[in-house]
Amino acid sequence: MTPRETPLPMTVLSGFLGSGKTTLVNYLLRHNEGQKILVLVNDFGALPIDEDLIESQDGEILSLANGCACCSMGGDLFEAFDAALKFEPAPDQLLIEASGVAEPRRIANFARAEPDLQLNGIVTIVDAANMEDGLQDPRLLDVMKEQISSAHILLLNKCDLVSQVQKNRARNKLKDLNDEVKPIDINHGRVPPDIIFGKGKAADMTAIETKSQHNHGDIFDHWALKSQKLFEKHALWETVSSLPSTVLRFKGIFRSPDATTAWSIHKVGAHVDIARIEEPSFAEPYSEFVAIGLKEDKISEVLEAAFQKDQ
Repeated sequence: MTPRETPLPMTVLSGFLGSGKTTLVNYLLRHNEGQKILVLVNDFGALPIDEDLIESQDGEILSLANGCACCSMGGDLFEAFDAALKFEPAPDQLLIEASGVAEPRRIANFARAEPDLQLNGIVTIVDAANMEDGLQDPRLLDVMKEQISSAHILLLNKCDLVSQVQKNRARNKLKDLNDEVKPIDINHGRVPPDIIFGKGKAADMTAIETKSQHNHGDIFDHWALKSQKLFEKHALWETVSSLPSTVLRFKGIFRSPDATTAWSIHKVGAHVDIARIEEPSFAEPYSEFVAIGLKEDKISEVLEAAFQKDQ
């Protein structure tokens, strides 16, 4: 296999049966924002793609009209990853829709072992209306705990179907199982793709813009910084690692104090990753960062304060 110029970002989508994974995937495919998304699924029957998105089917591959595709992963993850990395045209994002009883951490560990894949995060979607009952069922308890505790991003879906009291109970339970991630309240699987995938490539960053046409601008806040400053890698890692869980995603490129070495940095939930950019496409020694988080928690002010302190 010919190595990719940059690793393929891989996102694991987890959630118990009926949590809303199918609806979320279809929403992401409809709002792909020009990105070619390759979705790996256990089988097409488990994840029905909206019929009007499907352009053609060839064996185990669905081609979609917007440049995205779906492929059945079968039983061998290694073979599925190999097929994804050889897929033409090359995707911008790899989204794995895990089965309702899968352990997402196990799937994510494969990405860490494959140099041409980069873990973009584990996203777990939870049904606000049925989560409590599920966690009280001894047959489901361990699976649901694993899915929730593994998540870098937690989506509390179907909030429109529960009372405020029920929603608060669900949020408190999620905090008990994963106190590093603040749940995002959503309805009908609708969440900005920026939250799921991040935006831009490590060597070609652009500011994330609020997608008002999707009615998310009143929930999420965006922040961007372009600076001539050179950042020491460990110090920047400390700064980004200390950001609160309300900063849902942070991504950027920066130069080291020697001004010759370029790095990418990526944060989702509590997971922070720094990787060297071997052949940066930007010649000037600048640093550029973008982030998205919850508006109610004023993440722009939090980030401004963190980076002023770092200055």
